[in-house]
Amino acid sequence: MMGSRIRLGRLLLYGSGLGLSGSALYTVHKSGYDANNVGFIRFGRAAVSVGKIAVDYQKTLFSTSYPDEVLYETAKKECHQRSADKLLDLCCANGGVFIKVGQHIGALDYLLPDEYVTTMKVLHHEAPRMPLEDIYSVLETELGEDPRNIFSSFDEEPLGTASLAQVHRATLNDGREVAVKVQHKFVKQHSFVDIYTMDFLVRTVKFVFPQFEFMWLAEEMKKNLPLELSFVQEARNAEKVDKMLRDFDWLKIPSIEWNRTTDRVLVMEYCPGAHINDLARLLHEGIDVYDVSRKIGKMYSKMIFEEGYVHCDPHPGNVLVRKGPDGKSQIVLLDHGLYTQLTSQFRYNYAEFWQAIINRNVDGIKAAADKLGVGDLYGLFACMVTARSWDTIQKGLEVSKKDKSESDEIKQNAARYMKEITDVLAFVNRQMILIFKTNDLLRNIESSLGTANSMGSFIQMSRSCISALQEKKLQNAHTKLARFRIRVQSQWNLFKISLYQFYLYIYWSRFGSVLKLRS
Repeated sequence: MMGSRIRLGRLLLYGSGLGLSGSALYTVHKSGYDANNVGFIRFGRAAVSVGKIAVDYQKTLFSTSYPDEVLYETAKKECHQRSADKLLDLCCANGGVFIKVGQHIGALDYLLPDEYVTTMKVLHHEAPRMPLEDIYSVLETELGEDPRNIFSSFDEEPLGTASLAQVHRATLNDGREVAVKVQHKFVKQHSFVDIYTMDFLVRTVKFVFPQFEFMWLAEEMKKNLPLELSFVQEARNAEKVDKMLRDFDWLKIPSIEWNRTTDRVLVMEYCPGAHINDLARLLHEGIDVYDVSRKIGKMYSKMIFEEGYVHCDPHPGNVLVRKGPDGKSQIVLLDHGLYTQLTSQFRYNYAEFWQAIINRNVDGIKAAADKLGVGDLYGLFACMVTARSWDTIQKGLEVSKKDKSESDEIKQNAARYMKEITDVLAFVNRQMILIFKTNDLLRNIESSLGTANSMGSFIQMSRSCISALQEKKLQNAHTKLARFRIRVQSQWNLFKISLYQFYLYIYWSRFGSVLKLRS
């Protein structure tokens, strides 16, 4: 049965790829278009690449016998690397949506085999650049006039390039400096075919290898990409989060130039700053990286647990740091194209899950994970959410510094338990998928800053969990006395966290060693 599935799958992938690619050659010849801008070519290239990957896995993992586990694991790692290289080549060749998928994979540290994550991370800082003539073409089409009549200056060198767009610094005729985000010329034209290409290929892989479930990836792209392709929606997101987090005077969201913004062009206030992972520059400018880490933790804890409206692309190019008017660190949050709106019930369940982890309550972890759709895979789910080992979770995250041996163990487990991890991603509440990505990007930021063991984010998350669960309890309280008790209990819990924060400061200081608080 397995063999027939593989043969049929191979025919579907190769047959569709080669057949459609061949028929497209005539279209390309007659039209004079760049072959990369023809949907059939892009589909065929993807089908052939995925077919080769599927065949490689079938031969390596299912058709070859290995005398021992070590040789099997070595062969599997080599197969992962070959497949990751093929996938990277495909992403670079097709561009646009495919690069977006590659970036998504590159952000899933500890969730996918390290060969895929490491290989795909290159796409975060090596996205293709659009020629200046294409930039001007899009600007003129969208704004209805020659961009030279709108901007007194326009930097040819982009501030940044991404999978769907690139950003240039410019000056309006009234002298104001702005950042101009321009969508890649053909990305919207390609997007429909590319999305359904990925959906078809993922379904084919699922048919051939039913034990591997990757439909979540195609489903997320189908849902989120149309929103990311609308810069008007991105501008609305920016204004919404600016209003939502207005109490954070250290947070800067660039203002929008609405009269120069369309679905494919976004003109906003220019806000300079250092990339958050540029540790050398931050230290040179006298910025306290622990203060930066604390503020990032506070901002995202509030988004996830209290507001349920979450910026889901905090890679270093989208988070800048500079000194604010008060001389302290100011966070500049960019790229508001990808947000997820969490339901209240999800926020409460996720807060209960984290609170159980914080309290080292295994029964609580299991109960909350079950509400999130994971069931018996609660232990693996906890490891995926925290990027820590199960032993560390049971011991206590706050009293266990993460070292290289633990990181290596987690990466090895990501490869060893790939089937179980894909099951978690398939079964878990859909709202969790982008939270996984966001968590991993935030952990990368902490790692770059050298603040991963500071426990600042842990404390901020604890406070936000208490606020979320207080909200839940107040909804079920029917008397003033009950509501009063809930508020008092919450304030007492927040006070205990403050005491515990002081204890952790002592625990990890030299005094903790002298007092033998830790072994």
